[in-house]
Amino acid sequence: MTRAGRRALLVAASLLVAPGCGSREDVSARNPDRPPSTQAGPSEPTTTVARSSPRWETVTTFTGTGSADQPAFTILADSIQWRVRWTCETERLRITTDPPPRRPKPLVDVACPGTGEAFGIVSGAVRLTIDAIGPWRLMVDQQVDTPLREPPFEGMDTAPVLRQGTFYPVEKTAKGTARLYQRADGSAVLRLEEFEVTSNVDLFVWLSEAVAPKTSAEAVGAPHEALGNLRSTLGNQSYVIPPDIPIDRVRSIVVWCEPLRIAYGAVALA
Repeated sequence: MTRAGRRALLVAASLLVAPGCGSREDVSARNPDRPPSTQAGPSEPTTTVARSSPRWETVTTFTGTGSADQPAFTILADSIQWRVRWTCETERLRITTDPPPRRPKPLVDVACPGTGEAFGIVSGAVRLTIDAIGPWRLMVDQQVDTPLREPPFEGMDTAPVLRQGTFYPVEKTAKGTARLYQRADGSAVLRLEEFEVTSNVDLFVWLSEAVAPKTSAEAVGAPHEALGNLRSTLGNQSYVIPPDIPIDRVRSIVVWCEPLRIAYGAVALA
């Protein structure tokens, strides 16, 4: 399937997903340069590729004062889209891109002070030209749905494993392994590997005192600490555990959907 066709399918799928634990953002409504589904390429042999829920990854940041040409950055070919989050302080901010969008126009053309974001879909090398008078700051992110392949943190290769276990489903599909590591500096790290959970957004990682929660009621009823947002529904990822969380009381990991108040999956640590 072509890149444009995959994008169109993602948009169509987002319209069919019922509201729940957050739903995929209809990026076509926010990005008018996104190709409509009627412009998808011809049919091609398809290969099943595992996809995670879309997530934003930072590509680069730029700061400056006045007009300037910025160094090129690279947007992955299989990205869904990219965005520039901007702030400016005085007069006006105008940003143009090379290559230009499908509808040639500035990416940003606004009065300052202000903040906002603008979207693009061109992949490969992209260069921004800034036309401004006062200070400004830009952050470039790309949206991807590929598995997260985050390498272990430094020192984890020799760190002892405190406890570990295998994910099991609670109200949705979940699989993979979870391990708690104690690094030489005393910090603890949660590592998820070959991890996969039902694709969605607004999912959270809980450190729980429940021994092996089998229902959402058991999960929410036990003492727990929210470690943060789940960064990807697919792949390998690590989380540093704050030092004020008592690791010796953590008995399970729960993937929790806050809007629906349900546990997607969990793992008993032993």
